[in-house]
Parts: sequence; C-alpha cells; structure tokens
Amino acid sequence: MSTIRLFAGRPTPLLGARADSRRGVIAVLGSLFMCALFAFLALSVDTGRMVLTQTEMQNAVDAAALAASQEISLGLGGEGSSFAAAEAAARTVAAEVAEANGVYVNADQDVFFGLRTYNANSDTWSTQWGVTPFNVVRVVARRDNKDDLEAEDGELPLSFGWAVGQESVGLAAEATAFIESRDLVLVLDFSGSMSDDVELRSMNKMGQSAIEDSLDLIWQQLRDSGATWPDHPGQEKFTDGFGRVDSEYGTYYNSSKTSKIMNYLNLNDRNSDGSPKYPFPQAGRYSDGTPRDRLSANSSEDHWEGYVNYVKNLSGAYNRRYGYRTLCDYLLQNNQMKWTNSEDMWRTSHYPFHAVKEGATLFLDYLQEMDFGDEVGLVSYGSYAVWEDSHYDGEVDIDISDDPITDNLAAINTIQRRHQAGHYDVYTGMGDGVLKGREMLVGEANDPDDLGHARNGARPTMIVMTDGQANRKKSGWSLPGSFKWSDWTDYNGDGSADYSSGDSYKQYAFWEATEAVKKGITIHTMAVGAGADTDLMEAIAFAGGGAFVHVPGGTSVHEMEEELLDAFGTMAAKLPAAQLVSGE
Repeated sequence: MSTIRLFAGRPTPLLGARADSRRGVIAVLGSLFMCALFAFLALSVDTGRMVLTQTEMQNAVDAAALAASQEISLGLGGEGSSFAAAEAAARTVAAEVAEANGVYVNADQDVFFGLRTYNANSDTWSTQWGVTPFNVVRVVARRDNKDDLEAEDGELPLSFGWAVGQESVGLAAEATAFIESRDLVLVLDFSGSMSDDVELRSMNKMGQSAIEDSLDLIWQQLRDSGATWPDHPGQEKFTDGFGRVDSEYGTYYNSSKTSKIMNYLNLNDRNSDGSPKYPFPQAGRYSDGTPRDRLSANSSEDHWEGYVNYVKNLSGAYNRRYGYRTLCDYLLQNNQMKWTNSEDMWRTSHYPFHAVKEGATLFLDYLQEMDFGDEVGLVSYGSYAVWEDSHYDGEVDIDISDDPITDNLAAINTIQRRHQAGHYDVYTGMGDGVLKGREMLVGEANDPDDLGHARNGARPTMIVMTDGQANRKKSGWSLPGSFKWSDWTDYNGDGSADYSSGDSYKQYAFWEATEAVKKGITIHTMAVGAGADTDLMEAIAFAGGGAFVHVPGGTSVHEMEEELLDAFGTMAAKLPAAQLVSGE
C-alpha cells in the first residue's frame, strides 16, 4: 500500500526560479517606463516653452508689421515726404516694436516691402516684393543661431534637451500687414452758390478790388480760350467788344427803358444778311453736351435784353454799367450758370468752385503719385445727384461708365474740371449725392443683383463736400420713427446725441449717410466757406468714422484755394489703418 505525503510551505526548486524571474522583468519594465515617463515630461515642458515662445514671437511680429505699415502711411502724409524716408522709419519702428515685445528683429534683414495690387480679371490681390511704391510690409523674427544660444537670435535652449539628444531648437515667425487700397467716391457740390465769391453782390465780403480782379480774370480767360461757334468756326465768341459794351468798368447809360439801352449800346445791330452783328456770346448746350450754334438775331437780342435788364437793376457801383465785368457777373447768375445756358463758364476761375477743382486735381495727383491702388469715382449734386461717369462737350468725349470707380484718374480729373458752378441747377441736394455715392460703391439697396462697383478687398470710402446748406430731399421722405440720433452722434460717450436736427433736408442728408455707414462705407466730409453747414458735416464724418475738414475761407479767393489744397491733401493722406493679411 503506497503512502502519499504532502509537505506544505516548501516550494519546489522549479517554482522558486520562476518567481525570481518575474521580479527581474518587473524591475526592467519599471525602469523603462520611468525613462519614458521622464522623457514625456521633459518633452511636454520644452514643448510648452516652444509654444509660448512661438506665440510671443508671432504677437511681436504682428504688432511690428502693423506699426511698420502705419509708419509708411504716416510718413507719406506730409509735405516733402518720400518713400525712402518712410521705408527707413518703418524699418526702425518694426525693430523697436518687436523689441518692446521681447523679440529680436534685424531692421535691415528682417523687414521686407512690396506692392499689393488688384487683378480685375481674377478679382484677387497679389503682392510683388521689392516693387515700389511700397504698401505692404513683412516682418520676420528668427531664432536660428545654433552657434550662440545667448545671442538675440540664438535658438531656444531646451531644458531637457540632453534627454532627447537635442540641445536647442530653431524658431521663426512672420507677419504681413498692408495699407488697404480704397475705392473713393468724390461727392461734390455743383450748386449755384459755388460762384458766390467772385460775384458783384459779394463786394462787402470780399472787397471791391478783389471782385473786380476776379471778374477781369474771368473775362481774360474767356478771351484767351479762343472759343468759337460750331457753325462759324472762324468767329470767336469773345471779342474786343460788343458795340458799346467794350470795357471792364463799362459804359454808363442812365435809362430804365430796355429798348432804348439796346439801341444806345448797338446790341441789336445786324449785318446785311440779317445775322447779329454782336451775337450774345453764350448759346448753351443740348442735353447730350453738344454746344449749340450761334444764336439767331432774334435770340441774340433776347439774351442781350436779359443782360440789360439785369444790369440796369443792379445796386452800387455797377448800376447801369454795361461792360465786361457786368457781363461776366450776369453769366454767373443762377439762371445763366447751367451748362445748357452757358457753355464756356467751366473755363473760368469762379470761386469757390475753381478752388474745389484745383483741390480735386491735387487729390488725384497725390493718389497717382502714391500709387497704392486707390480708385476713384465722381458724383455731383445740385437738386439731384449725377454719376459723372461720362462727359461729352464737343471737345472731349469720355466714357468710363463700364467702370465708374476707376484707376483712370486722368479721366476723372478731366471730367471734374470741365464742369461749372450751377452746372445742372442751383440747389443743394446733399442727401441724393450721398445716396448716389453709396449706390456707386455697393449698389442699390433694393436690387440684390446690383453689387455696385467697389472691389473686393478695397475700403469703400466717400468724400462729401459742400459750401452751403442742404435744401433738397427725396419726395415724400420723412425720418423713420425708429431712428435715434444718439446711436450716431454721441461724441463724448454719455449716451446722449451731440447733434440732431429738425430740418428735414438735413435729416435726409444725415440719414442717407447712416445708410452708407451700415454698408461699411467710410465717410470724410469737407465744409467750404462761412456759409457751409459745419455742424451737419462734422456729424456725418463722426458717424462715418471719417475726418472732417472745415475750410472757412480767407479774405481772398487765393487764401481759400490754398486752404482747399491743404484740405484735399489731408483727405488723400487719410489712409485706412494697416491690416494683417495671410497667404501672400
């Protein structure tokens, strides 16, 4: 009989060997795990430092690029400015701003300049680096110096780099900022008051000698123009005399009877063929701009009678003085200034309109010189507003209607210079001017298919100018009951409106401005002369996020012209704030 004995608590030699083996494996695995854990911890610490440093560098170059771009726009805003000086200043500012944010930028090597332009075919913007005039700045910050980690551009030391076999890591960040191109619409006042400063009735304001000098200049400009009749190209309109209307001060004739005055002045004399011996020098235009032929004898006499009736009823020094000054003054009156009545007055320096024309020319020349990609459109207003996208007058034929906001600044300049005060009529419909400016930029509000003519990526901007008071509005319009002035004219942030008006014409002009602002349009305003509505224009500029310029005018038309030149220069230099751009 066999016996089986069990001995508890004494392992067999085989089981003991297996337990010792397991302990060794766990120890090895634990060591490997701890090494991996340490490596991950080291990597997370250094990765966090890398991300933090990269973020700091990116923030620094963003700020530096914006500051450098803004320096270019500021540097080009003053008289005698140059791109070289603006570039040098921009480099310095970029380095200083980066340094203030704890990041090193080499002003000479890490700041790049280029030209951002619009491609109409693809409706896109692209940048050409190194091409002038500069309107784009790229700033690069580098930490790529492996040899000297203590240097300003030294690579970022890794705290646990020894654990992964890498002592440092290189980092870089860059940012590009640009000066936004503008689509600008000039909204200009073509009302009748734009010739007031050279008319006889302004003697008390401007002085008799100043008015006389202005009228003499106008006469000389008409004489020098050599303007002739379309049907009689060999006959000049403005001759050395019209009968006894043959001097600046004029022939005095003390009579109130028009027919008697006409006979004395020989203004109803006729040639043997029945044509007028002294045809009235302005016949007007057809609605398409074509100048009319020389007046018939009867029509000429009718026009001369209008002149005689005007002069015989003047007060002051020129009462019943029939001469060049009173003739020019007559042509400047509201019923004569329309281009359908007086076809040649655009050639003359009547103020303040001529000063506005000179200022607009300077403005366009400035934009052309800067060449930042700005494009310009033109809207005029009297009682109603007109897109000035074409012009025909028998001498020039311009049509930019396919692209009314254009880079053809020479065409815009020619169009605006060949207009005159009171061109269409005498009133001041500023609200319609702002409306037409908005529609040119972004389209009609009620037409979803009309997107306007502003380019994608350009800043839509209006410059609105007036010398008077709004006195026209849309028929049947009234200010909406929901409109709150405090939403638009709270200058000091106290919740109350600092401008409001009960005048419906002013309300309409301001309301149209707010409608434009809602569409993202910036509005600058310019008030010219003592009679301009400065309060309204300032309020519109505030609501539109733009600049307001008041040109009060001096004691002479030349002072006003200088002030207007400065004002238009200021407007041209009001570049939008620099913006960051990606992908270029």
